[in-house]
Amino acid sequence: MAVGNGVVKRVDRVLFSFPKAYLAVGIVLIQAVILYVYSLPDRWFPMSLFFLLNLYFAAKYVDARFSYLLAFVAAAGKAYIKVGFNPEDMLGLHGQSLFISSLSVYTLFCYLMNAQLSGRRHAEEALDKLSRLNEAIVTNADSGIMVFRENGKCLIANYAAARILGSSLDQLRNLNYRDDVSWPAAGLLAAVREVRRTGTEWKFTSRLCTVDGREVWCVTSIRQIRRAETSYLLMVFTDISAYKEAEDARQRADKQTAVALARAGVAERNLLSISEETQQRIGRELHDDLGQHLMGVAFMSEVLFQKLKDAGQEEMQDAAKITTLVNEAMSRTRLLAHGLYPAELSEKGLCQMMEKFAGYVEGIYQVECDFLCDPDFRVDDPEVAINLFRIAQEAVTNAVKHGHAKHIVLRLAARQPDDMLVEILDDGCGIAETDATEASGLGMRSMRYRAEIIGAAIEVAARDGSGTRVAVSLPVVQ
Repeated sequence: MAVGNGVVKRVDRVLFSFPKAYLAVGIVLIQAVILYVYSLPDRWFPMSLFFLLNLYFAAKYVDARFSYLLAFVAAAGKAYIKVGFNPEDMLGLHGQSLFISSLSVYTLFCYLMNAQLSGRRHAEEALDKLSRLNEAIVTNADSGIMVFRENGKCLIANYAAARILGSSLDQLRNLNYRDDVSWPAAGLLAAVREVRRTGTEWKFTSRLCTVDGREVWCVTSIRQIRRAETSYLLMVFTDISAYKEAEDARQRADKQTAVALARAGVAERNLLSISEETQQRIGRELHDDLGQHLMGVAFMSEVLFQKLKDAGQEEMQDAAKITTLVNEAMSRTRLLAHGLYPAELSEKGLCQMMEKFAGYVEGIYQVECDFLCDPDFRVDDPEVAINLFRIAQEAVTNAVKHGHAKHIVLRLAARQPDDMLVEILDDGCGIAETDATEASGLGMRSMRYRAEIIGAAIEVAARDGSGTRVAVSLPVVQ
């Protein structure tokens, strides 16, 4: 059956290649021969079959109108052969009947045949358009597409496949995955052979060496397809070299960023360590050196006051004022030293030092500072305590310096069993949302970094009324 269909298709291609005018002339000549044979008295085979066959050729290879015209000629010719031009009455009636019946049969045959051929032509045209569309899609696809027959020969290869593999279309179409084992992109052909052997679909990403010596990364899919009891192997591969290079560059950038962030973290930690050491050193110097000098000055002014008093001199009032001012300076220096160097933090704990710090704020900045602490609040780790203390210091400094606050609240809350909360509230002018989220200032970055190194979460936001809220939430270590 397949052989017969192939012969018919080849005959159709040959006949359709001729001009229709030539085919029409040939069909008319065949019609004349059929009519001549029909006129012979001793014919032994039915001629109606040949009339119908000639009408079929006219409808198929020329057009419908020509087939109807040929049907009229065939009916008229048969009537003429039977009765001639001057028939008698009976013969004339017989000729008319023969003409009408033949014309009816031939016209109906042409109608049915043209309807069938018209549907077939529409289907063939649609199939041809679809085939051309598929061919255009395959040809212009960005991915390489190759199809192999069962015998290993390449049936289809598009331009993208030739471009990706650095080959020509002729080279690809002459490939045989069974024989060409030493081809530069032999890995693809080996995968095709394995899919052919196992019958399972393969999808993989690999680096290929092309015909022109390049190396490309491809995502490849290979699977079997069956059409009309014939098995084919479809291979689709996409060049992802640019994506791979971009991904490698991104990974290198990520590594470099991670290294830079690690170095920045070390530098920031060192900066905080140096800042802490500097503050402690200044605090000790203020307490031990300047404090001692001021104490000496206060003692000398007190002695001077007594001498002037004993001598009854009026300048004793000035000496008393000097003594008062020096004592006040000593008090302020002591408060400042305790703020810079909280030596008692490890002994008294964070709560007492924060309470003392509240008094320091009132004494130094002359603003009202309330201190609230839950009885269960406790921090045993010195590193955690000093970082929480420094965060509170920075928050208070910002509230006074930038927020111009008049009232500050320091609150330490133990929210068992979840976490502990250190909260600093002020009634200043507040903080912009961008400043709170971006943390562009050194002080804000310092607070966030200190919270990070002790595993705490910090929130800086404007309050609903006015002012700023700084909240440090520290998980409770069980």
